[in-house]
Amino acid sequence: MAVVLASVAFWAPVTYRLIGDDGKPEVIEGRARYKRLKTSERKALDRSIRANNLMPDVRAAIRKRLDADDCNFTAKERAEVQADLAAEPITDEQFLQAVLVDWDFKDKTGAAIAYTPAAKAELCEDWDGFEAALVRGYTDAQEAVLKPQETEKNSVAPSGTGS
Repeated sequence: MAVVLASVAFWAPVTYRLIGDDGKPEVIEGRARYKRLKTSERKALDRSIRANNLMPDVRAAIRKRLDADDCNFTAKERAEVQADLAAEPITDEQFLQAVLVDWDFKDKTGAAIAYTPAAKAELCEDWDGFEAALVRGYTDAQEAVLKPQETEKNSVAPSGTGS
């Protein structure tokens, strides 16, 4: 049975910051459309992202802990940890190949920049940090859904009285 709860992709805001004239920050705002992943796809992608942070010494320490006689992981926990250890790290480029399907950006003259794989490659090469901004647009949107109370807590201005 196929149940449709939402579109197959979603739009999310993207903010790209770069050094402008006289060293003042310049902010380019737009939006990107990302593929809505299945649970298994998202988990695999999350594993690959976590793999980026697993340096060889950390991997060795985790394996040592798994092999220890006093390791009290459940079978499910052990399988999750082993899957994390087996995951291949992912680059921003690979990440965007998996999820980016369109964008809505304008150039300095106000003309729309058409999304194509070639345009994406060119902009990501020519404008350092643009690729990371596209990735951040996706991860920020995911975090807003998965952790709404943290997003809300961190976005509310603190009280001037401290109460």
